[in-house]
Amino acid sequence: MNDKLNFLLRSLLAVAVQDREAFIGKFGQLWEDITGGDAESGKAKGEQLARSMDKLRVELQTEALARKMSKEDKAEILEALAKIEKRIEELDRKMERSAS
Repeated sequence: MNDKLNFLLRSLLAVAVQDREAFIGKFGQLWEDITGGDAESGKAKGEQLARSMDKLRVELQTEALARKMSKEDKAEILEALAKIEKRIEELDRKMERSAS
């Protein structure tokens, strides 16, 4: 992907998920208005979209970093990022279980 396009997408995604609760609320309301669905359904869709956007942002950041690093640096950093991502996913699952 083009470096400038990658940067633009990462910036837009960062802004979109910067105020996660506001984004989810606005998306949920938009979902209700367009589909006539209920508030909980809209909120769930907004949360799912926010998670997906955040994952995409991380992937784009990783892609941008990978292009700038040497092969040895890339392997070390990608391994560290994979560990961090795994820990974040574990924490996310724990938080979801405790919220239920």
